[in-house]
Order: sequence, then structure tokens, then C-alpha cells
Amino acid sequence: MYLGIVATNESVEDYLVGLAHAAVARGWRCRCFLTDSGVKLLRSALLLDLARTGKLRVDVCEHSWEIYGGGAAPDGVAMTGQIKNAELAHECDKVIVL
Repeated sequence: MYLGIVATNESVEDYLVGLAHAAVARGWRCRCFLTDSGVKLLRSALLLDLARTGKLRVDVCEHSWEIYGGGAAPDGVAMTGQIKNAELAHECDKVIVL
């Protein structure tokens, strides 16, 4: 199983981290795409820990990062375009949008 999670708002940290941990515990691959104000989730130590340990692939909308975040990208995440959002929808078996 390959789970994709799209986060569009910074208020979904608990859901995103919980879903990612549950997927990993089941042996599933998991990735997420952060867009709109969801890029503010890069302030989450829990999310960054998942990314840095390779348990969760994290792609971030560059345009949203310029608006809501800014600065250098944290280690373990990839700044990219919306094409990675489309790729997530195409490649993942299940997609959850938060």
C-alpha cells in the first residue's frame, strides 16, 4: 500500500503525523505534499523527524513556501512544483486530503 497525504492547512498536524505513523507501522510507504498554508507544517518537529528518518517523503509547493514560509528548506524535504501533487495522486493507492 502506498498512502499519499495532501495537507492544505497548518491546523492538521496531529492528523498528518498520526496517519503517517499508522501507515509506517503497517509497513506502508507514505508520502505527503504540503501546499497553501499547509507549508507552515514544516515548523513541526514531529513531521520533520518523519521526513529526516525517511519514514515519510515530504514534497513542498515552492510557491506556497514563498508566500507562507520562506527561507531555506529544512533538511529532509523537497521544494517543488504542483507536479509532485499530481504525481502523488497518480502513484498512490489511496490519497487523503487534509
